[in-house]
Amino acid sequence: MATFTTEFPKCDAARAAGVDEKKIAKSFKEGGKKGVEIEGAADMSGLTCFCTRMQEAGDNVQLLEVAMEGMNAIPDPSNEEERKGCSGHISKLIISSNDQTNKIAMVAYVADSLKDQLNATEWMKAVCDTELGGGVGGAPDATSSATWATATISEDTANGKFYLKFKDNSLSAAINYLREKGLFIDDSDSDEGDNPAADFEW
Repeated sequence: MATFTTEFPKCDAARAAGVDEKKIAKSFKEGGKKGVEIEGAADMSGLTCFCTRMQEAGDNVQLLEVAMEGMNAIPDPSNEEERKGCSGHISKLIISSNDQTNKIAMVAYVADSLKDQLNATEWMKAVCDTELGGGVGGAPDATSSATWATATISEDTANGKFYLKFKDNSLSAAINYLREKGLFIDDSDSDEGDNPAADFEW
C-alpha cells in the first residue's frame, strides 16, 4: 500500500524559480482533479496511457510539471473528500497553450509499469517530429529522461510551424504514437464495442 505524497519537488522548483504561488496552486489543483478522473476511466476500461490538454499552465512548462505532479500525487487516505491525483500508475502526455505568446508546453511521464514499453523522451520526440497536419516542431528539453520529458514549442512561421496547427497536431501525434505501440485503447480495441475510455475527453 503506497503512502500518501508529502514531497512535491516540481512545486518546490517552480517556487524557487519565482513562479506565482497562486498559479502553482491552480495548476496543482487542476492536475489533481484531472488525475482522479483519469484513474476512474482506467478502473473502468483498463487504459494504461492517457493524453490530454490542461488549462492553467499556459506556456509555462514548470507549471505544467506541477500539474503532472498533482495528477500523480497519492492523497491522504484519511481525507476521502479531498481525494485527488491517484493516476501515477497511468503514463501521460499533457499539453497546455498560450494564445498570446503562440507557444505550447508539453510534459510526458512514464509509469514504472510501462518502462519496458514506453520512453518519455522518445514519446516527446515523436510528437515534435511528427509530420501530421504540418507537424509540431521543437525538441525535448535536454533535461528529459526515460520517465519524464518536457518541451516548449514556439511558433516558427519561417519554417511553416504555425501555432494554431501545432496546437492541435500535438495531441493527435501523442495519441498516434501510443496507437502505433499498441498502448492506446479505443472502441476498435474492445470486443463488445463499448469501452469507457473511448468516451472520455482525450
